[in-house]
Amino acid sequence: RLVDLPGYGYAKVPEAERLKWGEMVESYLGDRESLAGLMLVMDIRHPLTDFDRQMLDFAAELQIPVHVLLSKADKLSRGAAASTRQQVQRDLRGWGTAQLFSAHSGQGVEDAQKQLAGWLMPT
Repeated sequence: RLVDLPGYGYAKVPEAERLKWGEMVESYLGDRESLAGLMLVMDIRHPLTDFDRQMLDFAAELQIPVHVLLSKADKLSRGAAASTRQQVQRDLRGWGTAQLFSAHSGQGVEDAQKQLAGWLMPT
């Protein structure tokens, strides 16, 4: 199964609602023994927000593999996008992987599909 969790880091809702969502996400991730991985979408222009770091720390604590999609990669120059990907990869400290992604241009779609397939249908 693929599950889309709320991006509560960006939602314009009262803080109490955001905290409830956070508890739900933590419970979901912590209770799923069959969870194969976490694909975390970050806007390449604003990577590694407090929310992103919380999710990465939580995944590392639970030993859940992480693959970061740096979305909107088409909004930056190739050099800037590559530099940001390297920065995020360093911050993952070997716990996960990061790739450039753009739904608009299709960049990285095949790589993301391969990552999902590897988690869902291991060889």
